[in-house]
This record gives sequence, structure tokens and C-alpha cells, in this order.
Amino acid sequence: MWTIGFLLPHAPILVPEVAARSGAKVGKTLEALLSLGESLKRLAPDLLLVLDPHAATERALTFVNADRFEGDLGEFGARSVSLSFPGAEEEGDRLFTYLHPHFPSRIYRPGLHDLDYAAVVSLHLLHPLLGKTPSVILVNPVTINYRQAFYLGKLLREYPSERKWGLLASGDLSHRLTKNAPSGFHPDGEVLDRSIVEALRMSSPDPIFNLPGTVIHNAGECGLRSVLALIGFSMGDEIRFLSYEAPFGVGYASALLECS
Repeated sequence: MWTIGFLLPHAPILVPEVAARSGAKVGKTLEALLSLGESLKRLAPDLLLVLDPHAATERALTFVNADRFEGDLGEFGARSVSLSFPGAEEEGDRLFTYLHPHFPSRIYRPGLHDLDYAAVVSLHLLHPLLGKTPSVILVNPVTINYRQAFYLGKLLREYPSERKWGLLASGDLSHRLTKNAPSGFHPDGEVLDRSIVEALRMSSPDPIFNLPGTVIHNAGECGLRSVLALIGFSMGDEIRFLSYEAPFGVGYASALLECS
């Protein structure tokens, strides 16, 4: 059974140990998560599916079901931010077998897998809320289209398991919100981010699917598939929108679904 679903950004600058080195001013995301206190520990999953658009991938929906996952933020001057998670083992294989008929997909079973910074950041933000260390399986959704990502979320919610599962949808929004943004400025960046926030508040993909494809392309997103997977996963149940900030020209949104 599924107990929880999260959308979390994955920019290293959101981690206090990284932000302190640069003097950056961020906070809405962390404030929103801290406001949850210990209320989520009762929902803490035994197994966690992480959707990570920066993870290694082939030309297929790529699953990494390692024996162990490890990673840190040393490349950003914060090696003390270090994580280690066990893999999902047979449970992860069963999830892959369930999804494989619906998408071109592949699975890898390495002994040790190095987490990229995107997974490290989002897991670092989530882990303190859970009060336990779940087993992890990593999936990169970038090879499926946006409607398939929504369908992926629906399929996940219908996955039958007696174990407690959680979904961590990792991803940032538009990268083109200001002139000094990583990809430069485009007005469609704000259009996309407004539509994403509306879609999360409505638990509906319509505000996103109603956008012209050119708007999504111009906005320079990286996490839209993660967003749509969470919305599909909600099955229309209320998603609790937590925060939005864009201090560096990139949109960072967080949202929570408590599964009933």
C-alpha cells in the first residue's frame, strides 16, 4: 500500500550547508517542510520510489535497483551531507515487473550505485521527516512523454503490495524565470510555473495539458514529468501544496499527498 507522495526540488543551493558557503538567501522550501514537524512519521514508508530526472538512463524508463545507494554533496563543498540507503531488492524487482508491460523499460541491479546530486538533495530534504531509513529504488522518467508520466503515476497508485510504499517525485520547474537564470529568461517560464502550481492545487493535469507545447519547451523545465506523475498518483485526491520559490531564476515547488 502507498502511504505518502512528495514533490521536492533538488537544487543543492536549498541545502543549508551549501547555501551557507555562498551566502544565498533561500528558505520557503525548508520552512514548509519544517512546519510539518513529526506528523509524517506515522506514514513513513518501508520502501521509497524516487523519480529522478538526472539519474542514469537508457532510451527507456530506467530502473536502478541497487543493493545499496550512496551519495554526498562534496562537489558543492558540503561533503558532510552524505546519505546511504539500502536497495529495494525483490520488492523493487516486482515493481519493475508490474510496470514493464506499459512502457519500454530497463532495470539495473548494481551492488553499489552512486546517487547524483538531485537524488541526494531531495532525499536529504525528505529523510528527516520520516524518522526512518526506507529501502530505495531509483527511476528516471525522462524518456516517457508528459501524458505517459501522468499515466505512470496512476499505475503506481494501483500497484498492489502489502508493504508500505512512498513516492518521492524529484524535480525543479522552469529554469528561465529571470535574466540571470541558468538558461536565460523567457516569459513562458512564469506561465509554466503558474500552471504547475494550479495543477497541484487542483490535483489535476489539465492546467498543464492545456498549455501549448511551445510554452513547455520555452520554459526549460526538468521536473515536469515528476510533477505529472505525482498528480496521476493522487487519483484526484487532495494534494497539499507546500511552497514555491524562485530566488535564482529556477522554480522550486514542494507538495505532499497523504494516501488514504
